[in-house]
Amino acid sequence: MQTTLRPQSGMTLIEILVVTAIAGVMTAAIATLFQFHHRMAMKQEETTLMQQELLAATSQIAEELRMCGYSPTGAPGFGFKNLPEKGKPDYGRATNQTAIYCTLDYMGDGKVDESGSGSLWDHAGFRLNVLNTGAPKSEPDNVLRKYDTGAVHWQPLCTNIGELRFAYFDNKGESIEDPEQNTDKICIVEIKITAIPSSNRANLGIGNRTMATRVTCRNLTCGR
Repeated sequence: MQTTLRPQSGMTLIEILVVTAIAGVMTAAIATLFQFHHRMAMKQEETTLMQQELLAATSQIAEELRMCGYSPTGAPGFGFKNLPEKGKPDYGRATNQTAIYCTLDYMGDGKVDESGSGSLWDHAGFRLNVLNTGAPKSEPDNVLRKYDTGAVHWQPLCTNIGELRFAYFDNKGESIEDPEQNTDKICIVEIKITAIPSSNRANLGIGNRTMATRVTCRNLTCGR
């Protein structure tokens, strides 16, 4: 019996190499596209977090400064000029271009309470890169802190804050260049806060975000 050989179908080595090369290109393209979208998602997430930190910080500082000098009984002596008595630690409380501190009679007892339940709300103080003692940190941690009357005097409020600036104005809107020596003239405070990307995402090319607002301290006479 005669056997007929039929031709076998298949791929040549060249065809296999071509297919492999195409598959490699497609895989690389997909990986690049995935990395691009992943990077964009991280940038968007970080930007959103920065905006949230800015809004939270600006809103709280503005709200507390707006009440500066308030007393439900009309007691005098509250505001930017109220600092600890002589001989008592100030824990870095100050009113200048990079820090702010003022008092109000939240407890309604006519005095600035330095301890006890509710005493925290007699104080509105904010600083950046500060130790518990009030001294500046040797290495900035970009943490915005609020003054506290408890054991830890500067409690973290917001993170990834690169700059905190204050400008002061009198009741006519004129700038006060030396606020520490003119606390009784302060009527308006301009708050400017800059948020920066977190350290683990600093290489994503995300720009800083800045928010500014002006607050009228409505409970202060400020020269009126």
